[in-house]
Amino acid sequence: MTTKTLKEIHEEVPPDFYDRSRVNIIQRIWHPRRFKWISSLAKPVSGRMLDIGCDGATLTELVAEKCKPMEVVGIDLAQESVAYSKKKRPDFQLAVAHAEQLPFGDATFDMVFCSEVLEHVDRPEKMLAEIRRCLKRDGYAIVEVPTETWLWKTTWFVWTRIGPGRAWKHAHVVNLKGKFLDQLVREAGFMVTKQSLFMGMLRAYVITRT
Repeated sequence: MTTKTLKEIHEEVPPDFYDRSRVNIIQRIWHPRRFKWISSLAKPVSGRMLDIGCDGATLTELVAEKCKPMEVVGIDLAQESVAYSKKKRPDFQLAVAHAEQLPFGDATFDMVFCSEVLEHVDRPEKMLAEIRRCLKRDGYAIVEVPTETWLWKTTWFVWTRIGPGRAWKHAHVVNLKGKFLDQLVREAGFMVTKQSLFMGMLRAYVITRT
């Protein structure tokens, strides 16, 4: 099995994918509810917010509405996604960058958001270390990943074999099942202040620096 990179996924999925009219049941039911769930975990901050893997900035906008930061920053590997997002939201500071090597100074963000990216990187521990480095001591981060349960695996199996879902087939590099994410978070110097599940298939942690 050949693992697909995030760049390869972006080549198959247009940057406006999440902004399009809901043309199938997945888009009409799953995405709006998922976006509402994960954005509800965001709390207001007075400074800067960073979205890692911002793609077309659809979820970035929703989280920013909840956080109300002074500045919204987003990064993504795909130049097409960043270009699209800049046209849509010129007020956001968006750039092409890798999550394992964030181009920002230490303690520069009050909030870091990362939705379904950690499972796509080769070194999730490095990515978490970078998040901690860039996060202010009194800031917080939201990390969302698949649960890797039988329900998720069954749904994912079907989704990656139909329509646009095929683009995500073999896209996950790391299996974050069970307590593995807990271990990574703890070893990176974080503590979990809140946990949340979505339909038994996604889980999100709100984490702060220890």
